[in-house]
Amino acid sequence: MVDPDLFRDVLARFVSGVVVVTTANPDGYHGMTVSSFCSVSLDPPLVLACINRETQGHDKLERAPAFAVNILARDQSFLADQFSGRAPLADPTFARVPHRVGALGTPLIEGCVGWIECRPWARYPGGDHTIVVGQVEHVALGEADDPLVYFDRAFTELAWG
Repeated sequence: MVDPDLFRDVLARFVSGVVVVTTANPDGYHGMTVSSFCSVSLDPPLVLACINRETQGHDKLERAPAFAVNILARDQSFLADQFSGRAPLADPTFARVPHRVGALGTPLIEGCVGWIECRPWARYPGGDHTIVVGQVEHVALGEADDPLVYFDRAFTELAWG
């Protein structure tokens, strides 16, 4: 049996980028901070995000016809906190979140290092999470080039050699 606390401690030592997955539904925009994100395939272009089934964002993503992956820049840790529930959540209009609407109708958060717009391709059960695979329809690079990084339960930055 694996000790759950030790498992979390070990996983906290894995460095990951931080993204906010955004969706648009009839009830408005929604976003959630995700650190379990990666590319899957170049042909076809696929990415995946693991979404906790207990979160409100899980149900919003299940019903959304598209989603966007907003790759956060180093100075956007406040957005990671906001969309993880550690700060007041964004309202359904994203009134205080600088954004534009992407080609698939999803909100794209301004100031990110990059954006990936997807249509759902597949969903797989993954314990207490759902593994959501998206087929990439549009990508763009931002002007920022310093990503937000998460390590040992804290935001940090890359050290450039």
